[in-house]
Amino acid sequence: MDGEKSLTVEEAVNFVKQYKQESGKTQSAIAKELGISESALSSFLSGTYKTPLTVCDKVTALQKVNEKKRVAPKAPGYVPTTITKTVINAIRYSHIQGKISVVYGDAGVGKTEAVKRYLKDNSLAVGITISPTYASITGVNELLAEQLGVRERVARKITREIIAKLQDSGRVLIVDEAQHLTVRTLNHLRCISDESGVGLALIGNDEVYTKMKGSGRADFAQLFSRIGMRKQVLTTHITKEDTRAVFGQYEVSDDAIDVLYRICRTNYGLRGAVNVFVNTAAVFQEVTDSGVARVMKDMNIGA
Repeated sequence: MDGEKSLTVEEAVNFVKQYKQESGKTQSAIAKELGISESALSSFLSGTYKTPLTVCDKVTALQKVNEKKRVAPKAPGYVPTTITKTVINAIRYSHIQGKISVVYGDAGVGKTEAVKRYLKDNSLAVGITISPTYASITGVNELLAEQLGVRERVARKITREIIAKLQDSGRVLIVDEAQHLTVRTLNHLRCISDESGVGLALIGNDEVYTKMKGSGRADFAQLFSRIGMRKQVLTTHITKEDTRAVFGQYEVSDDAIDVLYRICRTNYGLRGAVNVFVNTAAVFQEVTDSGVARVMKDMNIGA
């Protein structure tokens, strides 16, 4: 333990019991964290383990790690900003009107946080996140089937059951990272929206809008003409008030807010500013302009 005093057996047992209750983890999961078998942990907790001090050292190490995690600075949670409001309003439009909305633009500006918030606040919203693995019709159907409880396994029947579950449901489909979708899959989602009558909100970077717009050819008309609302969100749309709303809840100097604001409006976006903020707080236990500048240099971030 590098010269640090280990917990006593009684203290270690009490910590494990409290940790299990507060974390909601199973005894098996805690044993895995400690690097011992579940049976060994059971014996330790019951007082029958032959060499309890060896487990005490492991429990002490776990306690210290969790204490560091507890006091470590956290990234700000969801905060209403110019951009998150734009995203949520577009999703709400799709939800109420049963139309397609597209929000596209720069990375790291808060689009995903807005999606998460809408999903949290609206039990009728169905959200999926696309990765290249799920860019096909099959991949999207798999994600939607999981969300909607579809049991069918035959491809065409899966689509029919998805539509049946969505009809008259009052739901809205939210697709994050939609730029990964193929044009064929975008049309598939458009058909699901048309046939079920539910709205569809597509959230992603510029590529998703480019794919939907196409080159003006007739084969893109069905897709592009269905867009009821489109909104572009850029890092340059982030305001000083947005930055203050996100970071002003902490003890952050005005000069530091200015620097974080400048980061927000670069290609690093709000996500980059949050990373700088968290690292500055971790290193200096406070967030000042000089501390932010120091961390920016270490992270090779310019503003």
